Amino acid sequence: MVSEPRHLRRPLTLAAILVVAALAALLALYLGLSDRESVIGSQGEVYSEAVAGTWQRVNPLFANTNEVDADLSQLVFAGLLRLAPDGQLQPDLAALPEVSDEGRVYTFKLRKNAVWSDGTALTSADVAFTIRAITDPDFKGDPALAEGWLGVELETPDASTVVIRLKQASAPFLARNATLGILPEHLLGTLSAAALFDAPFNAQPVGAGPFKVASLDSREARLVANGSYHLGVPLLAEIRLRFYPDYSTALRALQGGEVNGLMVRDSLSEAQVTDLRGVKGMKVEELTRSAYIVLYLNNAQAAYFQDERARRAIALLIDRTRIADRVFFGVATPSSSAVTPGSWAYAQDYDAIVPDSTAARQLLEAAGWKPHPTTGILIKDGEEFRFTIRTDNDPLRIQVAAEIARQLEPFGIRATVASTTFSVLRRDFLQERQYEAAVAGWDQGADPDPYFGWHSSQMGSAGLNLANFEDTVADELIAKGRTTGDIEVRKDAYRQFQEVWQEKAPSVIIAYPGYLYAHTDSLKGFTPALLFSAAQRFYDVHKWRG
Repeated sequence: MVSEPRHLRRPLTLAAILVVAALAALLALYLGLSDRESVIGSQGEVYSEAVAGTWQRVNPLFANTNEVDADLSQLVFAGLLRLAPDGQLQPDLAALPEVSDEGRVYTFKLRKNAVWSDGTALTSADVAFTIRAITDPDFKGDPALAEGWLGVELETPDASTVVIRLKQASAPFLARNATLGILPEHLLGTLSAAALFDAPFNAQPVGAGPFKVASLDSREARLVANGSYHLGVPLLAEIRLRFYPDYSTALRALQGGEVNGLMVRDSLSEAQVTDLRGVKGMKVEELTRSAYIVLYLNNAQAAYFQDERARRAIALLIDRTRIADRVFFGVATPSSSAVTPGSWAYAQDYDAIVPDSTAARQLLEAAGWKPHPTTGILIKDGEEFRFTIRTDNDPLRIQVAAEIARQLEPFGIRATVASTTFSVLRRDFLQERQYEAAVAGWDQGADPDPYFGWHSSQMGSAGLNLANFEDTVADELIAKGRTTGDIEVRKDAYRQFQEVWQEKAPSVIIAYPGYLYAHTDSLKGFTPALLFSAAQRFYDVHKWRG
């Protein structure tokens, strides 16, 4: 969806005697060594991380409104499935489902060793309870959670089986919905959907994830390894998330050695990026997000951009790498692809980011644009090539728009930047398609399906095809990738879609802004991943060693 700016806006087998020894060591650690940050032995290590913000409700049903809650939920809870570093689906509480009825029915079998951290068996009743809660009319969480389950039938023929029936085949359904953390029915089953919002459980959660909450207050969350975790007992004994009011305070904590890591969600200044990279003993990971910055070109309303040759020329003139360096200080992946780099569906062959002014000039000339002999401004039918780039008041987006205008000017194209509040931009310009060009953000989410953003059925004020892009071939490819469950067929459909994108240039993808994640050099087992949310950095946290 179009994204509002978010500022500083997921086995070691031991003999029984060693297990007993390890538990005794952990007990000694908690009783007598609680302030110590590391202990010799892989299962005695403590990893601490600074986060800007604080918790509100440690509950996956409410986590997407607070990023700290999302972090904690990722550590404490588990879903039916989980996302691999490239976005492919992997087993979690259940094996990958059996698919039937032409992609409309998914049958899940829960793991035999799936239990809650309090030792209670996890069953299909827990899954049913969780889905009932978010689809209840009184649910107080994000309505988008419920939207994904509208019209879906859920059956639990036995304690280990969950059957999900869709009205029509939807390949993105599992990635977008089946990764939701499951709640324990045996602890919450007497509560209404509305009561879940303020339940004491949200401060004392019980999940089936790799860690469980030992203590939680305004200063920090202390989580200990879940010895019954179905993917293997975590190698870290403890993780602490320490809460700070803002990024600057969190960075000082990292610099002062108070913590072992820091997740940076904020947009940083060049000096802040330099400071972070300069912290001794730290490795700074650049992690790609699934959200991109795009220069929307109004294919239907703006006369200039009804001609695909003009759109392609704009795409060829923009130096995305320069924008990534100047505006994001390198914390962004330059890209011209509507499929996220690093995704299983990404085709690098159709991601052209090197400017080609010669080809652009040829396209503009073929489209009838000639430079004025005196001013150099491109002229066609007596009209100059001038347009306005709309954007919101986010400083980074304003800078992106200004850099685009600066890069186009030497080629005879004059662009003016006009900014307003995000709500006004969305309501008065984007939704009504009353604009020529606009810089905005789009969050692709957990599946590469581009239907909502680029299928012609989403044109008009009720849809999110904000560029009014319409192409029969693109529509067919999007529909094919959206309705088949065969990942190889989907890959081919999205490869072809990316090829069509380069030919038609519906709009101009600029870059995928990233996250910076600093952690101690000694941290082992961390796997850099494409992040559909910042919390997904904990994808393989059970394998981390300090």
